[in-house]
Amino acid sequence: MSMKRRWLASVCIALFAVGILAPPAEAQRAELYRYVNDDGVVVISSNIPPRYASRGYTVIDARGRVLREVPRQLTAEEVRVRQQQEAEREEQRRAEEQRRAQDEELLRLYGGPDEVAQARDRRIESIQANIAQLTAAKARLERQQRQLEAEAAELERAGRRVPEHILTSLTRVSTQIEDRSQEIRVREDEIERTRENFDRDRDRVARLLGVPVEPTDEG
Repeated sequence: MSMKRRWLASVCIALFAVGILAPPAEAQRAELYRYVNDDGVVVISSNIPPRYASRGYTVIDARGRVLREVPRQLTAEEVRVRQQQEAEREEQRRAEEQRRAQDEELLRLYGGPDEVAQARDRRIESIQANIAQLTAAKARLERQQRQLEAEAAELERAGRRVPEHILTSLTRVSTQIEDRSQEIRVREDEIERTRENFDRDRDRVARLLGVPVEPTDEG
């Protein structure tokens, strides 16, 4: 037999052997299901009953190689817990993003804790100036109120009826005095909130920059 014929024969034998030993391509691509039945026995099958599918299973090929893992179906309570955990993680993520944005804004506005303290003092001085204006306006109204009350008292001593316009003015002035008093209280509360907010920002800037903070002046 010639060299060429012997080579062709060898190739044919090899191809025949591969055709016999290798499984068809469809069989290699087939998916099998591996699961545990009610008796605790591992089962490998071409299909899986729904009651077992909900418990989780493994998809393998004809050679036993794992293609994917399908976890068991969660209970309603497990779903609720997971959703709650995801919501908590999302809330924490948003809080961290907000904190980073606030830190960036603080560092953009202030070069150090001293600048925050100076901004605090300027803001408090502005509020105190407004309180002084409100206090002066209240004092003027109180003087006006005393004058109206004196007029009304004098008329009553003379046995005369107090005119309606005096009574109306007294009511109006009394209301305005209370309004000014309320505005003053609001501004005083604003001073405390301003001090707390700026001092918190001052401490945060100091921490971000790694510098010491001087004691807060409460005066």
